[in-house]
Amino acid sequence: MAFDLNDLCQQGGVTARTVRYYVQQGLLPSPGLGAGARYGQGHLARLRLIRRLQSEHLPLAEIRRRLEALDDHAVQALLEQPGTSAGAPADSAVDYVRAVLGGSSAGPSVRHEPPRSAPAPQVPPSPSPRTGPVPRPATADRAQWERIALTADVELHIRRPLSREDNRRLERLLERAEELFRGGEV
Repeated sequence: MAFDLNDLCQQGGVTARTVRYYVQQGLLPSPGLGAGARYGQGHLARLRLIRRLQSEHLPLAEIRRRLEALDDHAVQALLEQPGTSAGAPADSAVDYVRAVLGGSSAGPSVRHEPPRSAPAPQVPPSPSPRTGPVPRPATADRAQWERIALTADVELHIRRPLSREDNRRLERLLERAEELFRGGEV
């Protein structure tokens, strides 16, 4: 059975934007281009397994890693088993994050993807005048992330709303970034 995008969204309980994002991120195979693109049962099964793994609080990078080696039959078999985590050990998302951040050997093995182009130069962190946690705005419950593309391969992610002072700093940062990426002096 083949689905159009709307049918797949309805069957999978997601939005069209979510499906497009999953295709872009390599979680779902591309159905082809244009309005005539059709999705199959394999797409629906993967979508349902992605949603199940997300409900277990796994990050999308880990979900992608787990799904890479599975064919459609393996995905369907996992969906038919209650409470399965795509054949992986029963590590929690907290264990995964600890392994990524702390390099702990106790968590799941973390595979870093090779860069698509030449590796970026490693810049040592500059000392920060702030110590302790970075203060968050009082309206964090209404916060929204904004993505600013600096080049095709470099993005800046901003949590809005920002304070007036941080907005001024951001504007200066964007001006400086524009100079740097245009080929200006370093």
